[in-house]
Amino acid sequence: MSSVTLKNICKSYNKNVQTVKNINIDIKDKEFIVLVGPSGCGKSTTLRMIAGLEEITSGELYIGDKLVNDIHPKDRDIAMVFQNYALYPHLSVYENMAFALKIRKTPKDEIDKKVREAARILDLEKVLDRKPKALSGGQRQRVALGRAIVRNPKVFLMDEPLSNLDAKLRTSMRAEISKLHKTLNSTFIYVTHDQVEAMTMADKIVVLKDGEVQQMATPKEIYSNPSNMFVAGFIGSPQMNFINVTIKEIRGELYAVNSYLNIALTTEAGKVLTEKGYINKEVILGIRPEHIKNDEAFINENEDTTFEALVDFNELMGSETYCYLKAGNSSITAKFDGNFNVKPGDRIKLAIDKRPIHIFDKETELTIV
Repeated sequence: MSSVTLKNICKSYNKNVQTVKNINIDIKDKEFIVLVGPSGCGKSTTLRMIAGLEEITSGELYIGDKLVNDIHPKDRDIAMVFQNYALYPHLSVYENMAFALKIRKTPKDEIDKKVREAARILDLEKVLDRKPKALSGGQRQRVALGRAIVRNPKVFLMDEPLSNLDAKLRTSMRAEISKLHKTLNSTFIYVTHDQVEAMTMADKIVVLKDGEVQQMATPKEIYSNPSNMFVAGFIGSPQMNFINVTIKEIRGELYAVNSYLNIALTTEAGKVLTEKGYINKEVILGIRPEHIKNDEAFINENEDTTFEALVDFNELMGSETYCYLKAGNSSITAKFDGNFNVKPGDRIKLAIDKRPIHIFDKETELTIV
């Protein structure tokens, strides 16, 4: 069993600074879990506590059914891949990958078998005699992964392993690590600030802010049903639009209303808002850029969610255009087809797909709908 359980884990460096606050995470055997959040949110500190490189201030950490709070890192049966690769520059690729096994006094023939098998999996067979300085960034990262693989640990820990690579290499290495997880059939815990890595690689994502878990769920659940405004804004690119509105009842239906918007809400959303007493109250309307439509047929069919906006500027991203708009006193971002042709200063009519609309409490910032 290579499950990992964090129960009420806290980390304090002094009485006034609590970096990690009462974290509870249950990671199942063979899951790929990604800890994601902005810089300083406590994700790397949490990973280092799992590794045993940081002391746990309070709480309980289990690997399998074994409490490991006071167990030395080398005895936890984990392997960690660092952001800076941490390779020995004077050793060859083969020697770097074999180093931990030699320290354990593993028989030479077993070391050779494990290193060559890891090299085959990672496509490193042709560079086993090279020193790290003769390798590309992607090859160095694969060597760091290989050094972890040969140990056959219960749990792999990865601390922003792709952050030093260029964009193209990061994309290919994401795929390599995902394939590696399926090949090794082990538990992976991966730290990143990059939401794309989190969304594309994880079985489940743990979103952290200020040392606290905001939500733990599948990538689809995190994207479609964020628990609060922070999660909604952190996951998704460009980020979700947040607009101040008041919930009004008009001719028996509920609308999200301000000086420039008059958006009809779904029956389901209206029911929840009515039951929770939000009629005539201010709330935050959340709309993802891809749910703002410029298609004429869609606009004609959704007159009850249309609005007008002034084009501020555009960003052509190839197959997509990010359009930055001004509507009333709000800045709104929309995501359109790459062929969408408007210029700054144009006034355009748009419609919102009301089915995936999110509504948040203005005070707590928690999701209502």
